[in-house]
Amino acid sequence: MYLLVPSNSKDLMETALWFKNPIALKLLEEKGVEFGFELKGEPETITEAPDLYWGYHIPVNFAEKYHYHPENRQELLNSLKHITKLKPHYVNMHGIKLWWKPARGKYVKRYESRDSALEYFEILKETIELVKKVKEIFPQLTFENTTLTDYYHPDSEVIPMTALQTSIGAVLDQIYIKEQTGVELLLDIEHSIVSLNFLNREKNYADLKQDKIDLTSEEGKISNIFGYKIKKGFIPYAEPKLKFEEIVAKSNAKRYHVTGTTQDVIMGKKDLSHAPIQINDRTFRKNLRTILKQKPESILIETAKKSDYKCFSYLRENETELSFYAMCQILLEEL
Repeated sequence: MYLLVPSNSKDLMETALWFKNPIALKLLEEKGVEFGFELKGEPETITEAPDLYWGYHIPVNFAEKYHYHPENRQELLNSLKHITKLKPHYVNMHGIKLWWKPARGKYVKRYESRDSALEYFEILKETIELVKKVKEIFPQLTFENTTLTDYYHPDSEVIPMTALQTSIGAVLDQIYIKEQTGVELLLDIEHSIVSLNFLNREKNYADLKQDKIDLTSEEGKISNIFGYKIKKGFIPYAEPKLKFEEIVAKSNAKRYHVTGTTQDVIMGKKDLSHAPIQINDRTFRKNLRTILKQKPESILIETAKKSDYKCFSYLRENETELSFYAMCQILLEEL
């Protein structure tokens, strides 16, 4: 198994020093866990292959650019092709999402679907076609799940405000994409937990209303693919509730992104995404045991640090490094 850390090309040498830490060397010696990177950044910044195991994360807005700018589609695909010569062990991508910023004051309206089930399905089909095209470039492609909710920061504040977005690959539709394309899946644990909080009305979504949605036969078939009830003008929900352990088992992914996050925000107060990994976090360990049962090939820690964005000002500057050491200790105890 490989334990990976996020990096960009210019920080590789500095980040690789983490692997020389005594706790990392102990994990390698006692459990055989090796180390590597998931590189992030625009395709043109990836010009050399790291000496260690590595993957490349295509920019998260790649599929959106493809959707909204059909005149640039071939150029976008061509921008990736030079990376094949560097021989990454995997390349990861997100699906198309229709993202929008609703008015801040309309609390409930922020969560109502502006798209019908059929419109969701049309975007799903477009994502499937895009995955097929990218997979022609990278046979080792993986497809990552995203979140149904997102947050944005008003210009004058750092307060996260949560809203519904059309995300393809949010829950069970990720599995449908695999069935249609043969792409391998990458399961982002934070994205899964946040989506389930929303669909199951838990954590900071516990008080969000759940009006009963009556579906047509066609809407029912589409909702079954996505894993939750979808209807224009209504707030999506899961019925019955979805379970994290079952989604992990059904996904049968061999690659994972992990953080210490169990909810995305404290409403109107704090951004909790990409939270640090703590050695004594029982919930994190429980979730980790669930994914270790799948015998993963790689696990990436995807935690934030102070300088990433203003919303993470409460974190330490070496937070990601400390999370890596904590993860090493946890794996020593859990493997």
